[in-house]
Amino acid sequence: MKLPICRIDAQTNTLCRKCKVLYREGKISDLDIEISKLLVDLAKSHKELNDIHFYSSIELEDLVILVVRSQDVPVLSSDYILPELENIAAKKIRFLKKTNDPKKLVESLIDPTPVQNVTVLYIPPFSDKEYKVEINKKYKDKLPISEEVLVQTVSSILGTGVYIEYV
Repeated sequence: MKLPICRIDAQTNTLCRKCKVLYREGKISDLDIEISKLLVDLAKSHKELNDIHFYSSIELEDLVILVVRSQDVPVLSSDYILPELENIAAKKIRFLKKTNDPKKLVESLIDPTPVQNVTVLYIPPFSDKEYKVEINKKYKDKLPISEEVLVQTVSSILGTGVYIEYV
């Protein structure tokens, strides 16, 4: 099992030095810790949870997005685990498959809406990068999540600016 915090920390309800630093730097959240503790606890009775990789959570206004491996989505969305996760988060849960490909990331967030293109823009003077996501304008009002949520989520995962252009 891979978690945002050490497995021992999740079992003992205390953070080690390394995890405390990550927490102070904002790289892990209270929700990451609570979900990690829940998953370790549930793994005692559901052995299939021992193989999951939970990377992080992103808390939005009315939704929590859990970043996991693609093969872990069926296990975590099962009838006995998803309600527990939603209870801890006190919000609806949506799963996001971890990827380093910005286009696949956006596609998984707005599925079934097609993404036309994702372009990297390098901004002078220090060559900072920003992503431009192109979506057909006929889908502007049909996105499964709001444009603000999409931009906020992709920005926080990729660690850079993102904007959407309807073409």
